[in-house]
Amino acid sequence: MPRTTVFCVVEGQTENAVLKRLVSPHLGLLGVDFHAPIVKIGRSRGGVKFLEADDLYAQIHNFLKDRRQPHVTTFFDYYAFPTGGAKGWDFVPGVKSEASIRGLANAADKLEAELKRRAIEGLDLPNLETRLLPYVQLHELEALFFAEPEKIAETLGNPTLARIFQGAVVESGGCENINDRPQTAPSKRIESAFPGYIKGRSDFAHGPRIAEKLELTVVRQQCPRFDAWVARMESLSEQPF
Repeated sequence: MPRTTVFCVVEGQTENAVLKRLVSPHLGLLGVDFHAPIVKIGRSRGGVKFLEADDLYAQIHNFLKDRRQPHVTTFFDYYAFPTGGAKGWDFVPGVKSEASIRGLANAADKLEAELKRRAIEGLDLPNLETRLLPYVQLHELEALFFAEPEKIAETLGNPTLARIFQGAVVESGGCENINDRPQTAPSKRIESAFPGYIKGRSDFAHGPRIAEKLELTVVRQQCPRFDAWVARMESLSEQPF
């Protein structure tokens, strides 16, 4: 049975480790080989970081040029989308006003569309329109963890913390709405309740261990934007599901 290859350009090591556990096995069963390779563009405390948006576009181009003609997607949150360079998000017309007037989801949609337009502009490669599937998450990756607060608490070794994490979901009106202010971003909420929270993909990092406990079906039910992204990749399968 033919298989489809998808490369996901991610912000850093936590995304690599979590998506490898949460998304890749499910898609693999459908004949979609999902990879989130770590690219070597700068470094920071959290892992690999894109220094400028131009670096992100360069990586997208590298994968689109692969002789296997893979599909290419992205996993960045709206606020972490690389700035600087000719293609930084702050140079995308109307995105900031879209966020303030019509809401963050509309702004993220606009950013995805503009990302796709700019990424394929000037490229002469087969099937670019269908092979590039940009995804911009509203907030940090850790927002997905809040779909199952008890799994976060269990991994951290303190089941009583589940009530705090559930409260964040209720307060924000859903997992994907947990906001991105410096002290109330998803990862900051976890760190506030558990100061020893470790990001990254090492054996000591908590994110990958939480991801191993999560049920993808539950995460998708609680995170509709993320669900739609996974569904787009499922649609690439040549196998029934």
